[in-house]
Amino acid sequence: MITSIFTHILLFLVHLFSHEILFLQASQSDPYSTNFTTTCWEVERNALLKFKAGLKDPSGRLSSWVGNDCCAWQGVNCSKQTGHVTMLNLRNQPSGDLAPLQGKLDPSLLDLKYLNYLDLSLNNFEHTPIPNFIGSFTKLSYLILSNASFAGLIPPHLGNLSNLCYLDLSWNNFLWVSHLNWISGLSLLKNLFLIGANLNLAATNWLQAVNMLPLLVQLHIPYCNLNDLPPSLRVVNLSSIEVVNLQSNNFNSPLPSWLFNISTLVELDLSYSGIKDTLDNVDAWKNLCNLKFLALSGNDMSGEIVKLVEGLSKCSNNSLEVLDLSTNGFVGPIPPSLENLKNMRYLSLSWNYFYGPLPVSIGNLSSLKVLHLSSNKLGGTVPETVGQLKELSLLYLGSNNWEGVVSRIHFLHLKNLKDFALSSNHVGEKSLTFHVGHDWVPPFSLNSIIVVNCQMDLKFPAWFLTQKELAYVILWNINIEDFVPEWFWKLSPQIELLVLSNTRLRGKLPKSLKFAPGSKVALSFNLFEGPIPHFSDVTYLCLKKNLLSGPIPENFGQDMLYLRYMDLSENNFNGNIPSSISMLKYLEILDLSKNNFSGNIPSSFCSLQSQLLCLNLNDNNLYGKLSSLRNCSKLLQLNLANNQFHGGVPRWIGESLPMLTLLGLGGNMFRGKIPKNLCFLSNLHVLDLKQNSLSGLIPSCLGNLSNLVNGSYNLGFDYMHYLSMDLIIKGQRLKIINKPLALVTLIDLSRNNLEGELPKEITQLYNLVSLSLSQNNLTGEIPEKIGALRLLETLDLSNNRLSGSIPASMSSMTFLSHLNLSYNDLSGSIPSTNQFQTFNDPSIFEGNPKLCGAPLQINCSIHRSDAPDDKTDKGRNGENIWFYIGVVSGFVVGFWAVLGTLVIKRSWRHAYFRFVEEMTDRICVFTVVKATCLQKMLKGERS
Repeated sequence: MITSIFTHILLFLVHLFSHEILFLQASQSDPYSTNFTTTCWEVERNALLKFKAGLKDPSGRLSSWVGNDCCAWQGVNCSKQTGHVTMLNLRNQPSGDLAPLQGKLDPSLLDLKYLNYLDLSLNNFEHTPIPNFIGSFTKLSYLILSNASFAGLIPPHLGNLSNLCYLDLSWNNFLWVSHLNWISGLSLLKNLFLIGANLNLAATNWLQAVNMLPLLVQLHIPYCNLNDLPPSLRVVNLSSIEVVNLQSNNFNSPLPSWLFNISTLVELDLSYSGIKDTLDNVDAWKNLCNLKFLALSGNDMSGEIVKLVEGLSKCSNNSLEVLDLSTNGFVGPIPPSLENLKNMRYLSLSWNYFYGPLPVSIGNLSSLKVLHLSSNKLGGTVPETVGQLKELSLLYLGSNNWEGVVSRIHFLHLKNLKDFALSSNHVGEKSLTFHVGHDWVPPFSLNSIIVVNCQMDLKFPAWFLTQKELAYVILWNINIEDFVPEWFWKLSPQIELLVLSNTRLRGKLPKSLKFAPGSKVALSFNLFEGPIPHFSDVTYLCLKKNLLSGPIPENFGQDMLYLRYMDLSENNFNGNIPSSISMLKYLEILDLSKNNFSGNIPSSFCSLQSQLLCLNLNDNNLYGKLSSLRNCSKLLQLNLANNQFHGGVPRWIGESLPMLTLLGLGGNMFRGKIPKNLCFLSNLHVLDLKQNSLSGLIPSCLGNLSNLVNGSYNLGFDYMHYLSMDLIIKGQRLKIINKPLALVTLIDLSRNNLEGELPKEITQLYNLVSLSLSQNNLTGEIPEKIGALRLLETLDLSNNRLSGSIPASMSSMTFLSHLNLSYNDLSGSIPSTNQFQTFNDPSIFEGNPKLCGAPLQINCSIHRSDAPDDKTDKGRNGENIWFYIGVVSGFVVGFWAVLGTLVIKRSWRHAYFRFVEEMTDRICVFTVVKATCLQKMLKGERS
């Protein structure tokens, strides 16, 4: 990143000062050399006045345009021979001290027929097109309209300017071309600047058009939306070209062969242009012996760089000064032959995959000013020869695999060092030690220092006292165990970035700390204690995880009017949240979680035009109503979990906070139903309502939450905060820590009094990662299509009254790693295929007496005979019901068929009762006879 910024700044400065040089050259050169002067012509004076009349001039830059002698007016130059206007330079100051001219260009300028130089840069022409009449200034040699808010089509009429040698239309972000064929008419053109113009429609022929300019010296067309880089040219006419700047286009192609045929090339910038190639051709690079500047950063290049270095080293007069290969995929060791590039001033190999030691020969690059090697896999010890680089101003050695010790010797001759970064990926025995001694007096005066993941002296570095120009200080994850000395805090007015985090710094902070305007301060993960200081001029403040205590003063923030980020979480603050915080109208992120704050949320919250995006007040003792947050319409995250808020979940949340991605209301005392209005939160990623007293049904419309359905994360702005949240599953606390919110999709409604069935619509939330509905009163079956939640990692349905079998579709949930179905009324066999083979813990299924199969110790074959599963029971119950219905209906029909006939037909009735009496008599006689015979038999046996 720093190399890219360096390149951009360098480009801007070159672009800026080239205009000043041009102006001096043009103003000193006079094509009409005579010995007498004259005043300007009336027709030209009138033309200038008409031009002035069409402009707005808030700063009075044209106030000198009065009187008859227009040659004496500010920005106007005339020929000493003829008095004709030859130069019009109305370029605004780059400092911005004066307001730009505004308005439109008047065609009256055409009366300036001898105009040779026109510069209207750094003004504001309100997105009007460049007028066609500009192409009629046939004597024009210099045309500079950069950064002047022109828009629209670049007129092809500019191709009529046959005397033009310098054309600059850069940094007008809405200019475009339909083709570049008109450029071929500019046969004398030496310098072409079209930075930021949209050349996409000319993408296929831009090179052929440029190749028609034999005198071209500088070509600057970065940020031009080009996507075609021809690999070859039949004839290269660019025999004079020295500078080719094509950075930040979309070529997606290898390095073209025609570039290596331009022996005059001095500067080549193809950074961030999608170049896919290696640097293996030695012979190609040895043709570029005049090359001083080579930038290939931010591409998709790979392989080793040995051949590149060898090729450039073969030039007897190699002059390379800047080599930027950062942010690519280069591998291998850094070649020792780099020492042959004696003129090297800037070397950036950061953000690659270089490995091995840094060559000792690096100390022979005596002209080196910038050495940027961060974010590689370099290992071993940092060579002491680095201390021989007397001209070095920037040394970045961060994020590598360094070992050993960096000592005073490494800085022995670095008297010009201004920026230093050191860190190692190693921890433990191989960790890097930064040991220079407590009493060290360094030879330099730093502007910035970054030391991360290093062992240092336990004492706070006293040598900081000698660094009077410090503006950026980062000491992170180092082993200092000390108080911060008072003299260090006295440096704070000049500090723009201060990070003292993950150390064991302790003690009280000063009562008041004033920093440089717009500064960022992070003192997190330390042991600071006592009250919070009064901070001034800070835009970013992080005091997370310390031992700070007491209330926050009511006037807190009055000197931080531009504060955008404040994190005071995980301390011991108490009392009310001061209403003064609501006056911070630029505040975007506020985290006061995990403290002891109490009382209501201030009623003035978001009363101003709030920019608040993230509000974390969870894990405090807050109570009352939430109506004060109704105006926080830009909120992305609202986490109020684990407080004492009560009443119903506000319905207005779904309407007034439409951008919410996280809603955390768990661990409070909310009651009543879940409002259906929450379904309006189409951007929602996390819904946490756990551990309340919510009742009623789960709204089926939750299945329509679009972000959980289709994974759409288009929030209309470039902001994505990081989330930390606790999930409690079967008594175990699982943490989601520092995950991008776009990757977390969670619904937690556990530990409430919800009832009814699990809505089948919830199976439409295809991007859901975690679903917890445990400890409710849910009934019915698990939806058969729940297997459609293929991304689900956590599913907790325990402690409900769910029945039926476990759906077979759950076997296809391959990401599922945390499952809890315990203590329900589930039945049947547990699936044994795919993902269920990983669930070996019986507690996942315990408390379901009708379940069988592994990992439970209940055999399904025995279980079926003794305790048939639900489906068998349901079948048998159905058969029994139909049996009883048949018996009863048969009895009723038979009974009334007989009885009804006897009631209706008298003769049948008499015959029936006669038959009954007869049968009764016969039965009685038969019974008496049989009884008598039985008695006789018994008497005979006794005798």
